[in-house]
Amino acid sequence: MKKDRPKKFNRDVSKHPALRRKWRLWLKHLKSNLTELLGDREIFWGLQDIAKENPDILTPGALFDWMCSNYTTSVAVGARRFTDQSKNSHSLWVMLYQILENPGVINRRAHISLYTKVTREMDMGNLTFNSVVGKGKDYLSQQQVRSDLRKLEVANERIKRFVNKRIAHFTNKGSIRKLPTFHELDNALTTIDELLCKYNLLLNAEGTTSMEATRQYDWTEVLNKAWIKTQDGLRHNKHA
Repeated sequence: MKKDRPKKFNRDVSKHPALRRKWRLWLKHLKSNLTELLGDREIFWGLQDIAKENPDILTPGALFDWMCSNYTTSVAVGARRFTDQSKNSHSLWVMLYQILENPGVINRRAHISLYTKVTREMDMGNLTFNSVVGKGKDYLSQQQVRSDLRKLEVANERIKRFVNKRIAHFTNKGSIRKLPTFHELDNALTTIDELLCKYNLLLNAEGTTSMEATRQYDWTEVLNKAWIKTQDGLRHNKHA
C-alpha cells in the first residue's frame, strides 16, 4: 500500500492553538462514532455466545446469516470512515496526517496547560506526557506520528479495500482475494480505539483505556420475550 505522507511541513507555531482546538472538536464526533461501533461489537459477540449455548436457534440459518452480513457491512463502513483520506474529512487519519504536517503541535507545554483543576504538586500534566510521549521529551516526535499512521493503515487495509470494492462500488469479485474476517474487524476497531484514547489524552487530558461505554441496561432482556405473537397456538403469517 502506497503511503501518503506530507511533502512539506508547516513551521508556523502561531497556528498551533487553532489546530488543537479544531482537532478537539473532531474528537467529540470521532469518540461518539467509535462508541457506537464498539457497542455494536458487544451485541454481535454477545449473540454469538448465546447461540453457542443454544445451537437450536441457528436452524434455519437465514436470520443469523443476515445479522452477520449486516454487522460486517456496518462495522466495515464505520471503520472505513476513520481512515478516510479526503481533504475535507474529519477522520482520524486526516487528524494524524495534519499533526504530522505541523511538527511540535503536540507539545508538553500545551498539554500541561490543560490541567487547570489539578494542583501543581500533583504534576499530572508532566506525568501523563511522560507516559505517552517519553520522559524528557518536549514534543510528540514525527516518528511516533508516522508509526501511529502506519498502524491505523495496516489494521484497516483489507477493510478499506473491502468497502471500496464491494460495498461502495461494484467491481469484479476477483479484485478481492480474501474478505476481512471478524478478527480483522475486531482488530481494526481495537486499533482505532487505542489511537483515539492516546490522542484524546494528549489533546484533552482525558485519560481512558477505551471509548467503549458501560451500558446502563441489559440489552439481552428483549430476547427473553416472545418475538412472534400467536392466537390459539397458531402462527399467522401476515405475508401469506
